[in-house]
Amino acid sequence: MKILHENVQPLAQLPFKYYKHNFNENLVVDPHWHQGIEINYLVQGDTLNFVTAGKTMKYHSGDIWTVNHRDIHSVNTTKKAPFLEFGLIIDDNFLQQQVPASKDWHLILNGINSTHDHYQSYQRIKTHLTNIQLLLEKPLTDLTRLNILSHFYGLLNELGENFNHPESNNHVNPNLSLLDTVMSNINKNYAKEIDGNTLATEFHTSLTTLNQQFNTNVQMSVNRYLRLIRLLNSRKLLLESDRSIDYIANSCGFSSGKTFNRNFKAWKGQTPSDYRSSFSKYHKIDTNCL
Repeated sequence: MKILHENVQPLAQLPFKYYKHNFNENLVVDPHWHQGIEINYLVQGDTLNFVTAGKTMKYHSGDIWTVNHRDIHSVNTTKKAPFLEFGLIIDDNFLQQQVPASKDWHLILNGINSTHDHYQSYQRIKTHLTNIQLLLEKPLTDLTRLNILSHFYGLLNELGENFNHPESNNHVNPNLSLLDTVMSNINKNYAKEIDGNTLATEFHTSLTTLNQQFNTNVQMSVNRYLRLIRLLNSRKLLLESDRSIDYIANSCGFSSGKTFNRNFKAWKGQTPSDYRSSFSKYHKIDTNCL
């Protein structure tokens, strides 16, 4: 399994892409990431499990949440029920041109329960998203585009004013070219005997520099990112095949079944075998979204 960019709908003259998931069955969207910030709105649905950087949040109808730059995320549901999910992926170049400080944005918005003192702002965001969704269903005329942009700018203002909590990056200058290259290498070669030291050597940098880039841009060390990719791929094999635990461990780059068991239990709170028994019957992979 590769960590993918999501295939979403672009529209000319609008500074975002959008998606709309409308389904009535169990769903799994494989792990993927975006350069830009994503905002999601569960318009209708019971319980949607949204995993960001290995942490699972449960969202329900009416919940809105954000995904920060380059955060790996995936989606699954646990029962058959009508779901409608709508979301925007903001063009990062556009956002940084309009708001240069947005390169350091770290948005914390995880559903209605995370709004605290910003309940009214949350409701305004919901109104903006609802109007954007409805307007996108119409032919895109010049006036419709202006109407969409008015709600989009309002949305950005609410996010930046009330839900932005910038993290200190210790003045590390981002090297996105290096980061992208190393991430792509990990996504391709996670099953091999690689770690932070071997990657630093291969790409002619120090482990300290590599960790600084990962911590600044994806909020985790290079070895933690590598472990997460291995765990995400192991989870896919657990749910989609009947391969043995030792086979999956070896195929995903773990040194032994024991090491795999320990890491998987720390991640999901269950052994791989127990997780497979509990969840495999619920999952159907949605390849149309990827």
